[in-house]
Amino acid sequence: MNWFLLAFASLFMFAGITLIQKHLLNLGIHPIIFGLYLMAFTFALFLITAIVTKQNIIVPNIWIIFLILAGVLALFGNLAATYSFKFAENPGYTQAIISASGVAVLFASIFLFKSELTPLKLVGVLLTTIGIIFLGWK
Repeated sequence: MNWFLLAFASLFMFAGITLIQKHLLNLGIHPIIFGLYLMAFTFALFLITAIVTKQNIIVPNIWIIFLILAGVLALFGNLAATYSFKFAENPGYTQAIISASGVAVLFASIFLFKSELTPLKLVGVLLTTIGIIFLGWK
């Protein structure tokens, strides 16, 4: 399947999550409770998907360290994002900054996975970075 189409589809799914999240925050749900329910339902749905698709859920021991680290990053990343959604006048500002995590991933991937960075893609990274600066400008 094409990675770009999958990424484009996920764009709309994550936009939906953001809008639901902002709505519930406006109604008064606490960010920690939102995250708890979101992760609980997500876990249950992933478990059902793993069972239906007959996935082996046993992973090599070395992966556990990385999965724990990913879990800790997910906890604090989601909490920071949820509080930012709560306080931002427009959740799109927060989402734009979070989406720019691709810039950090891109540069880390160059060193960790020997990925390439073409001049055209570098221009895209620079434009993204400039956009973030404008969003934070008062």
